[in-house]
Amino acid sequence: MHQAAELWAQARQQGQPTAGDKTIDGDMILIAQAKTLGITDVVIATTNVGHLSRFIAAELWQNIPLD
Repeated sequence: MHQAAELWAQARQQGQPTAGDKTIDGDMILIAQAKTLGITDVVIATTNVGHLSRFIAAELWQNIPLD
C-alpha cells in the first residue's frame, strides 16, 4: 500500500490523477502489487491502458500474445 500511495502521489504531482483527491484507486494498488513482484516482463491485462501504461506495461487482453 505504501508503493500504491507513492504512485498515486506521483500521478497527482504530474497533473494526471487517476482517482479522487482522497482515494487510492485499484489501478495504483494493482500496479504496486505487480511492481513488487520484481519481474521485468510483467504486462497487466486491462481495459484502462491509458492510466496503467504510465507506470507499468499494460495492454488490452486481446492484444497480449499467448506464448
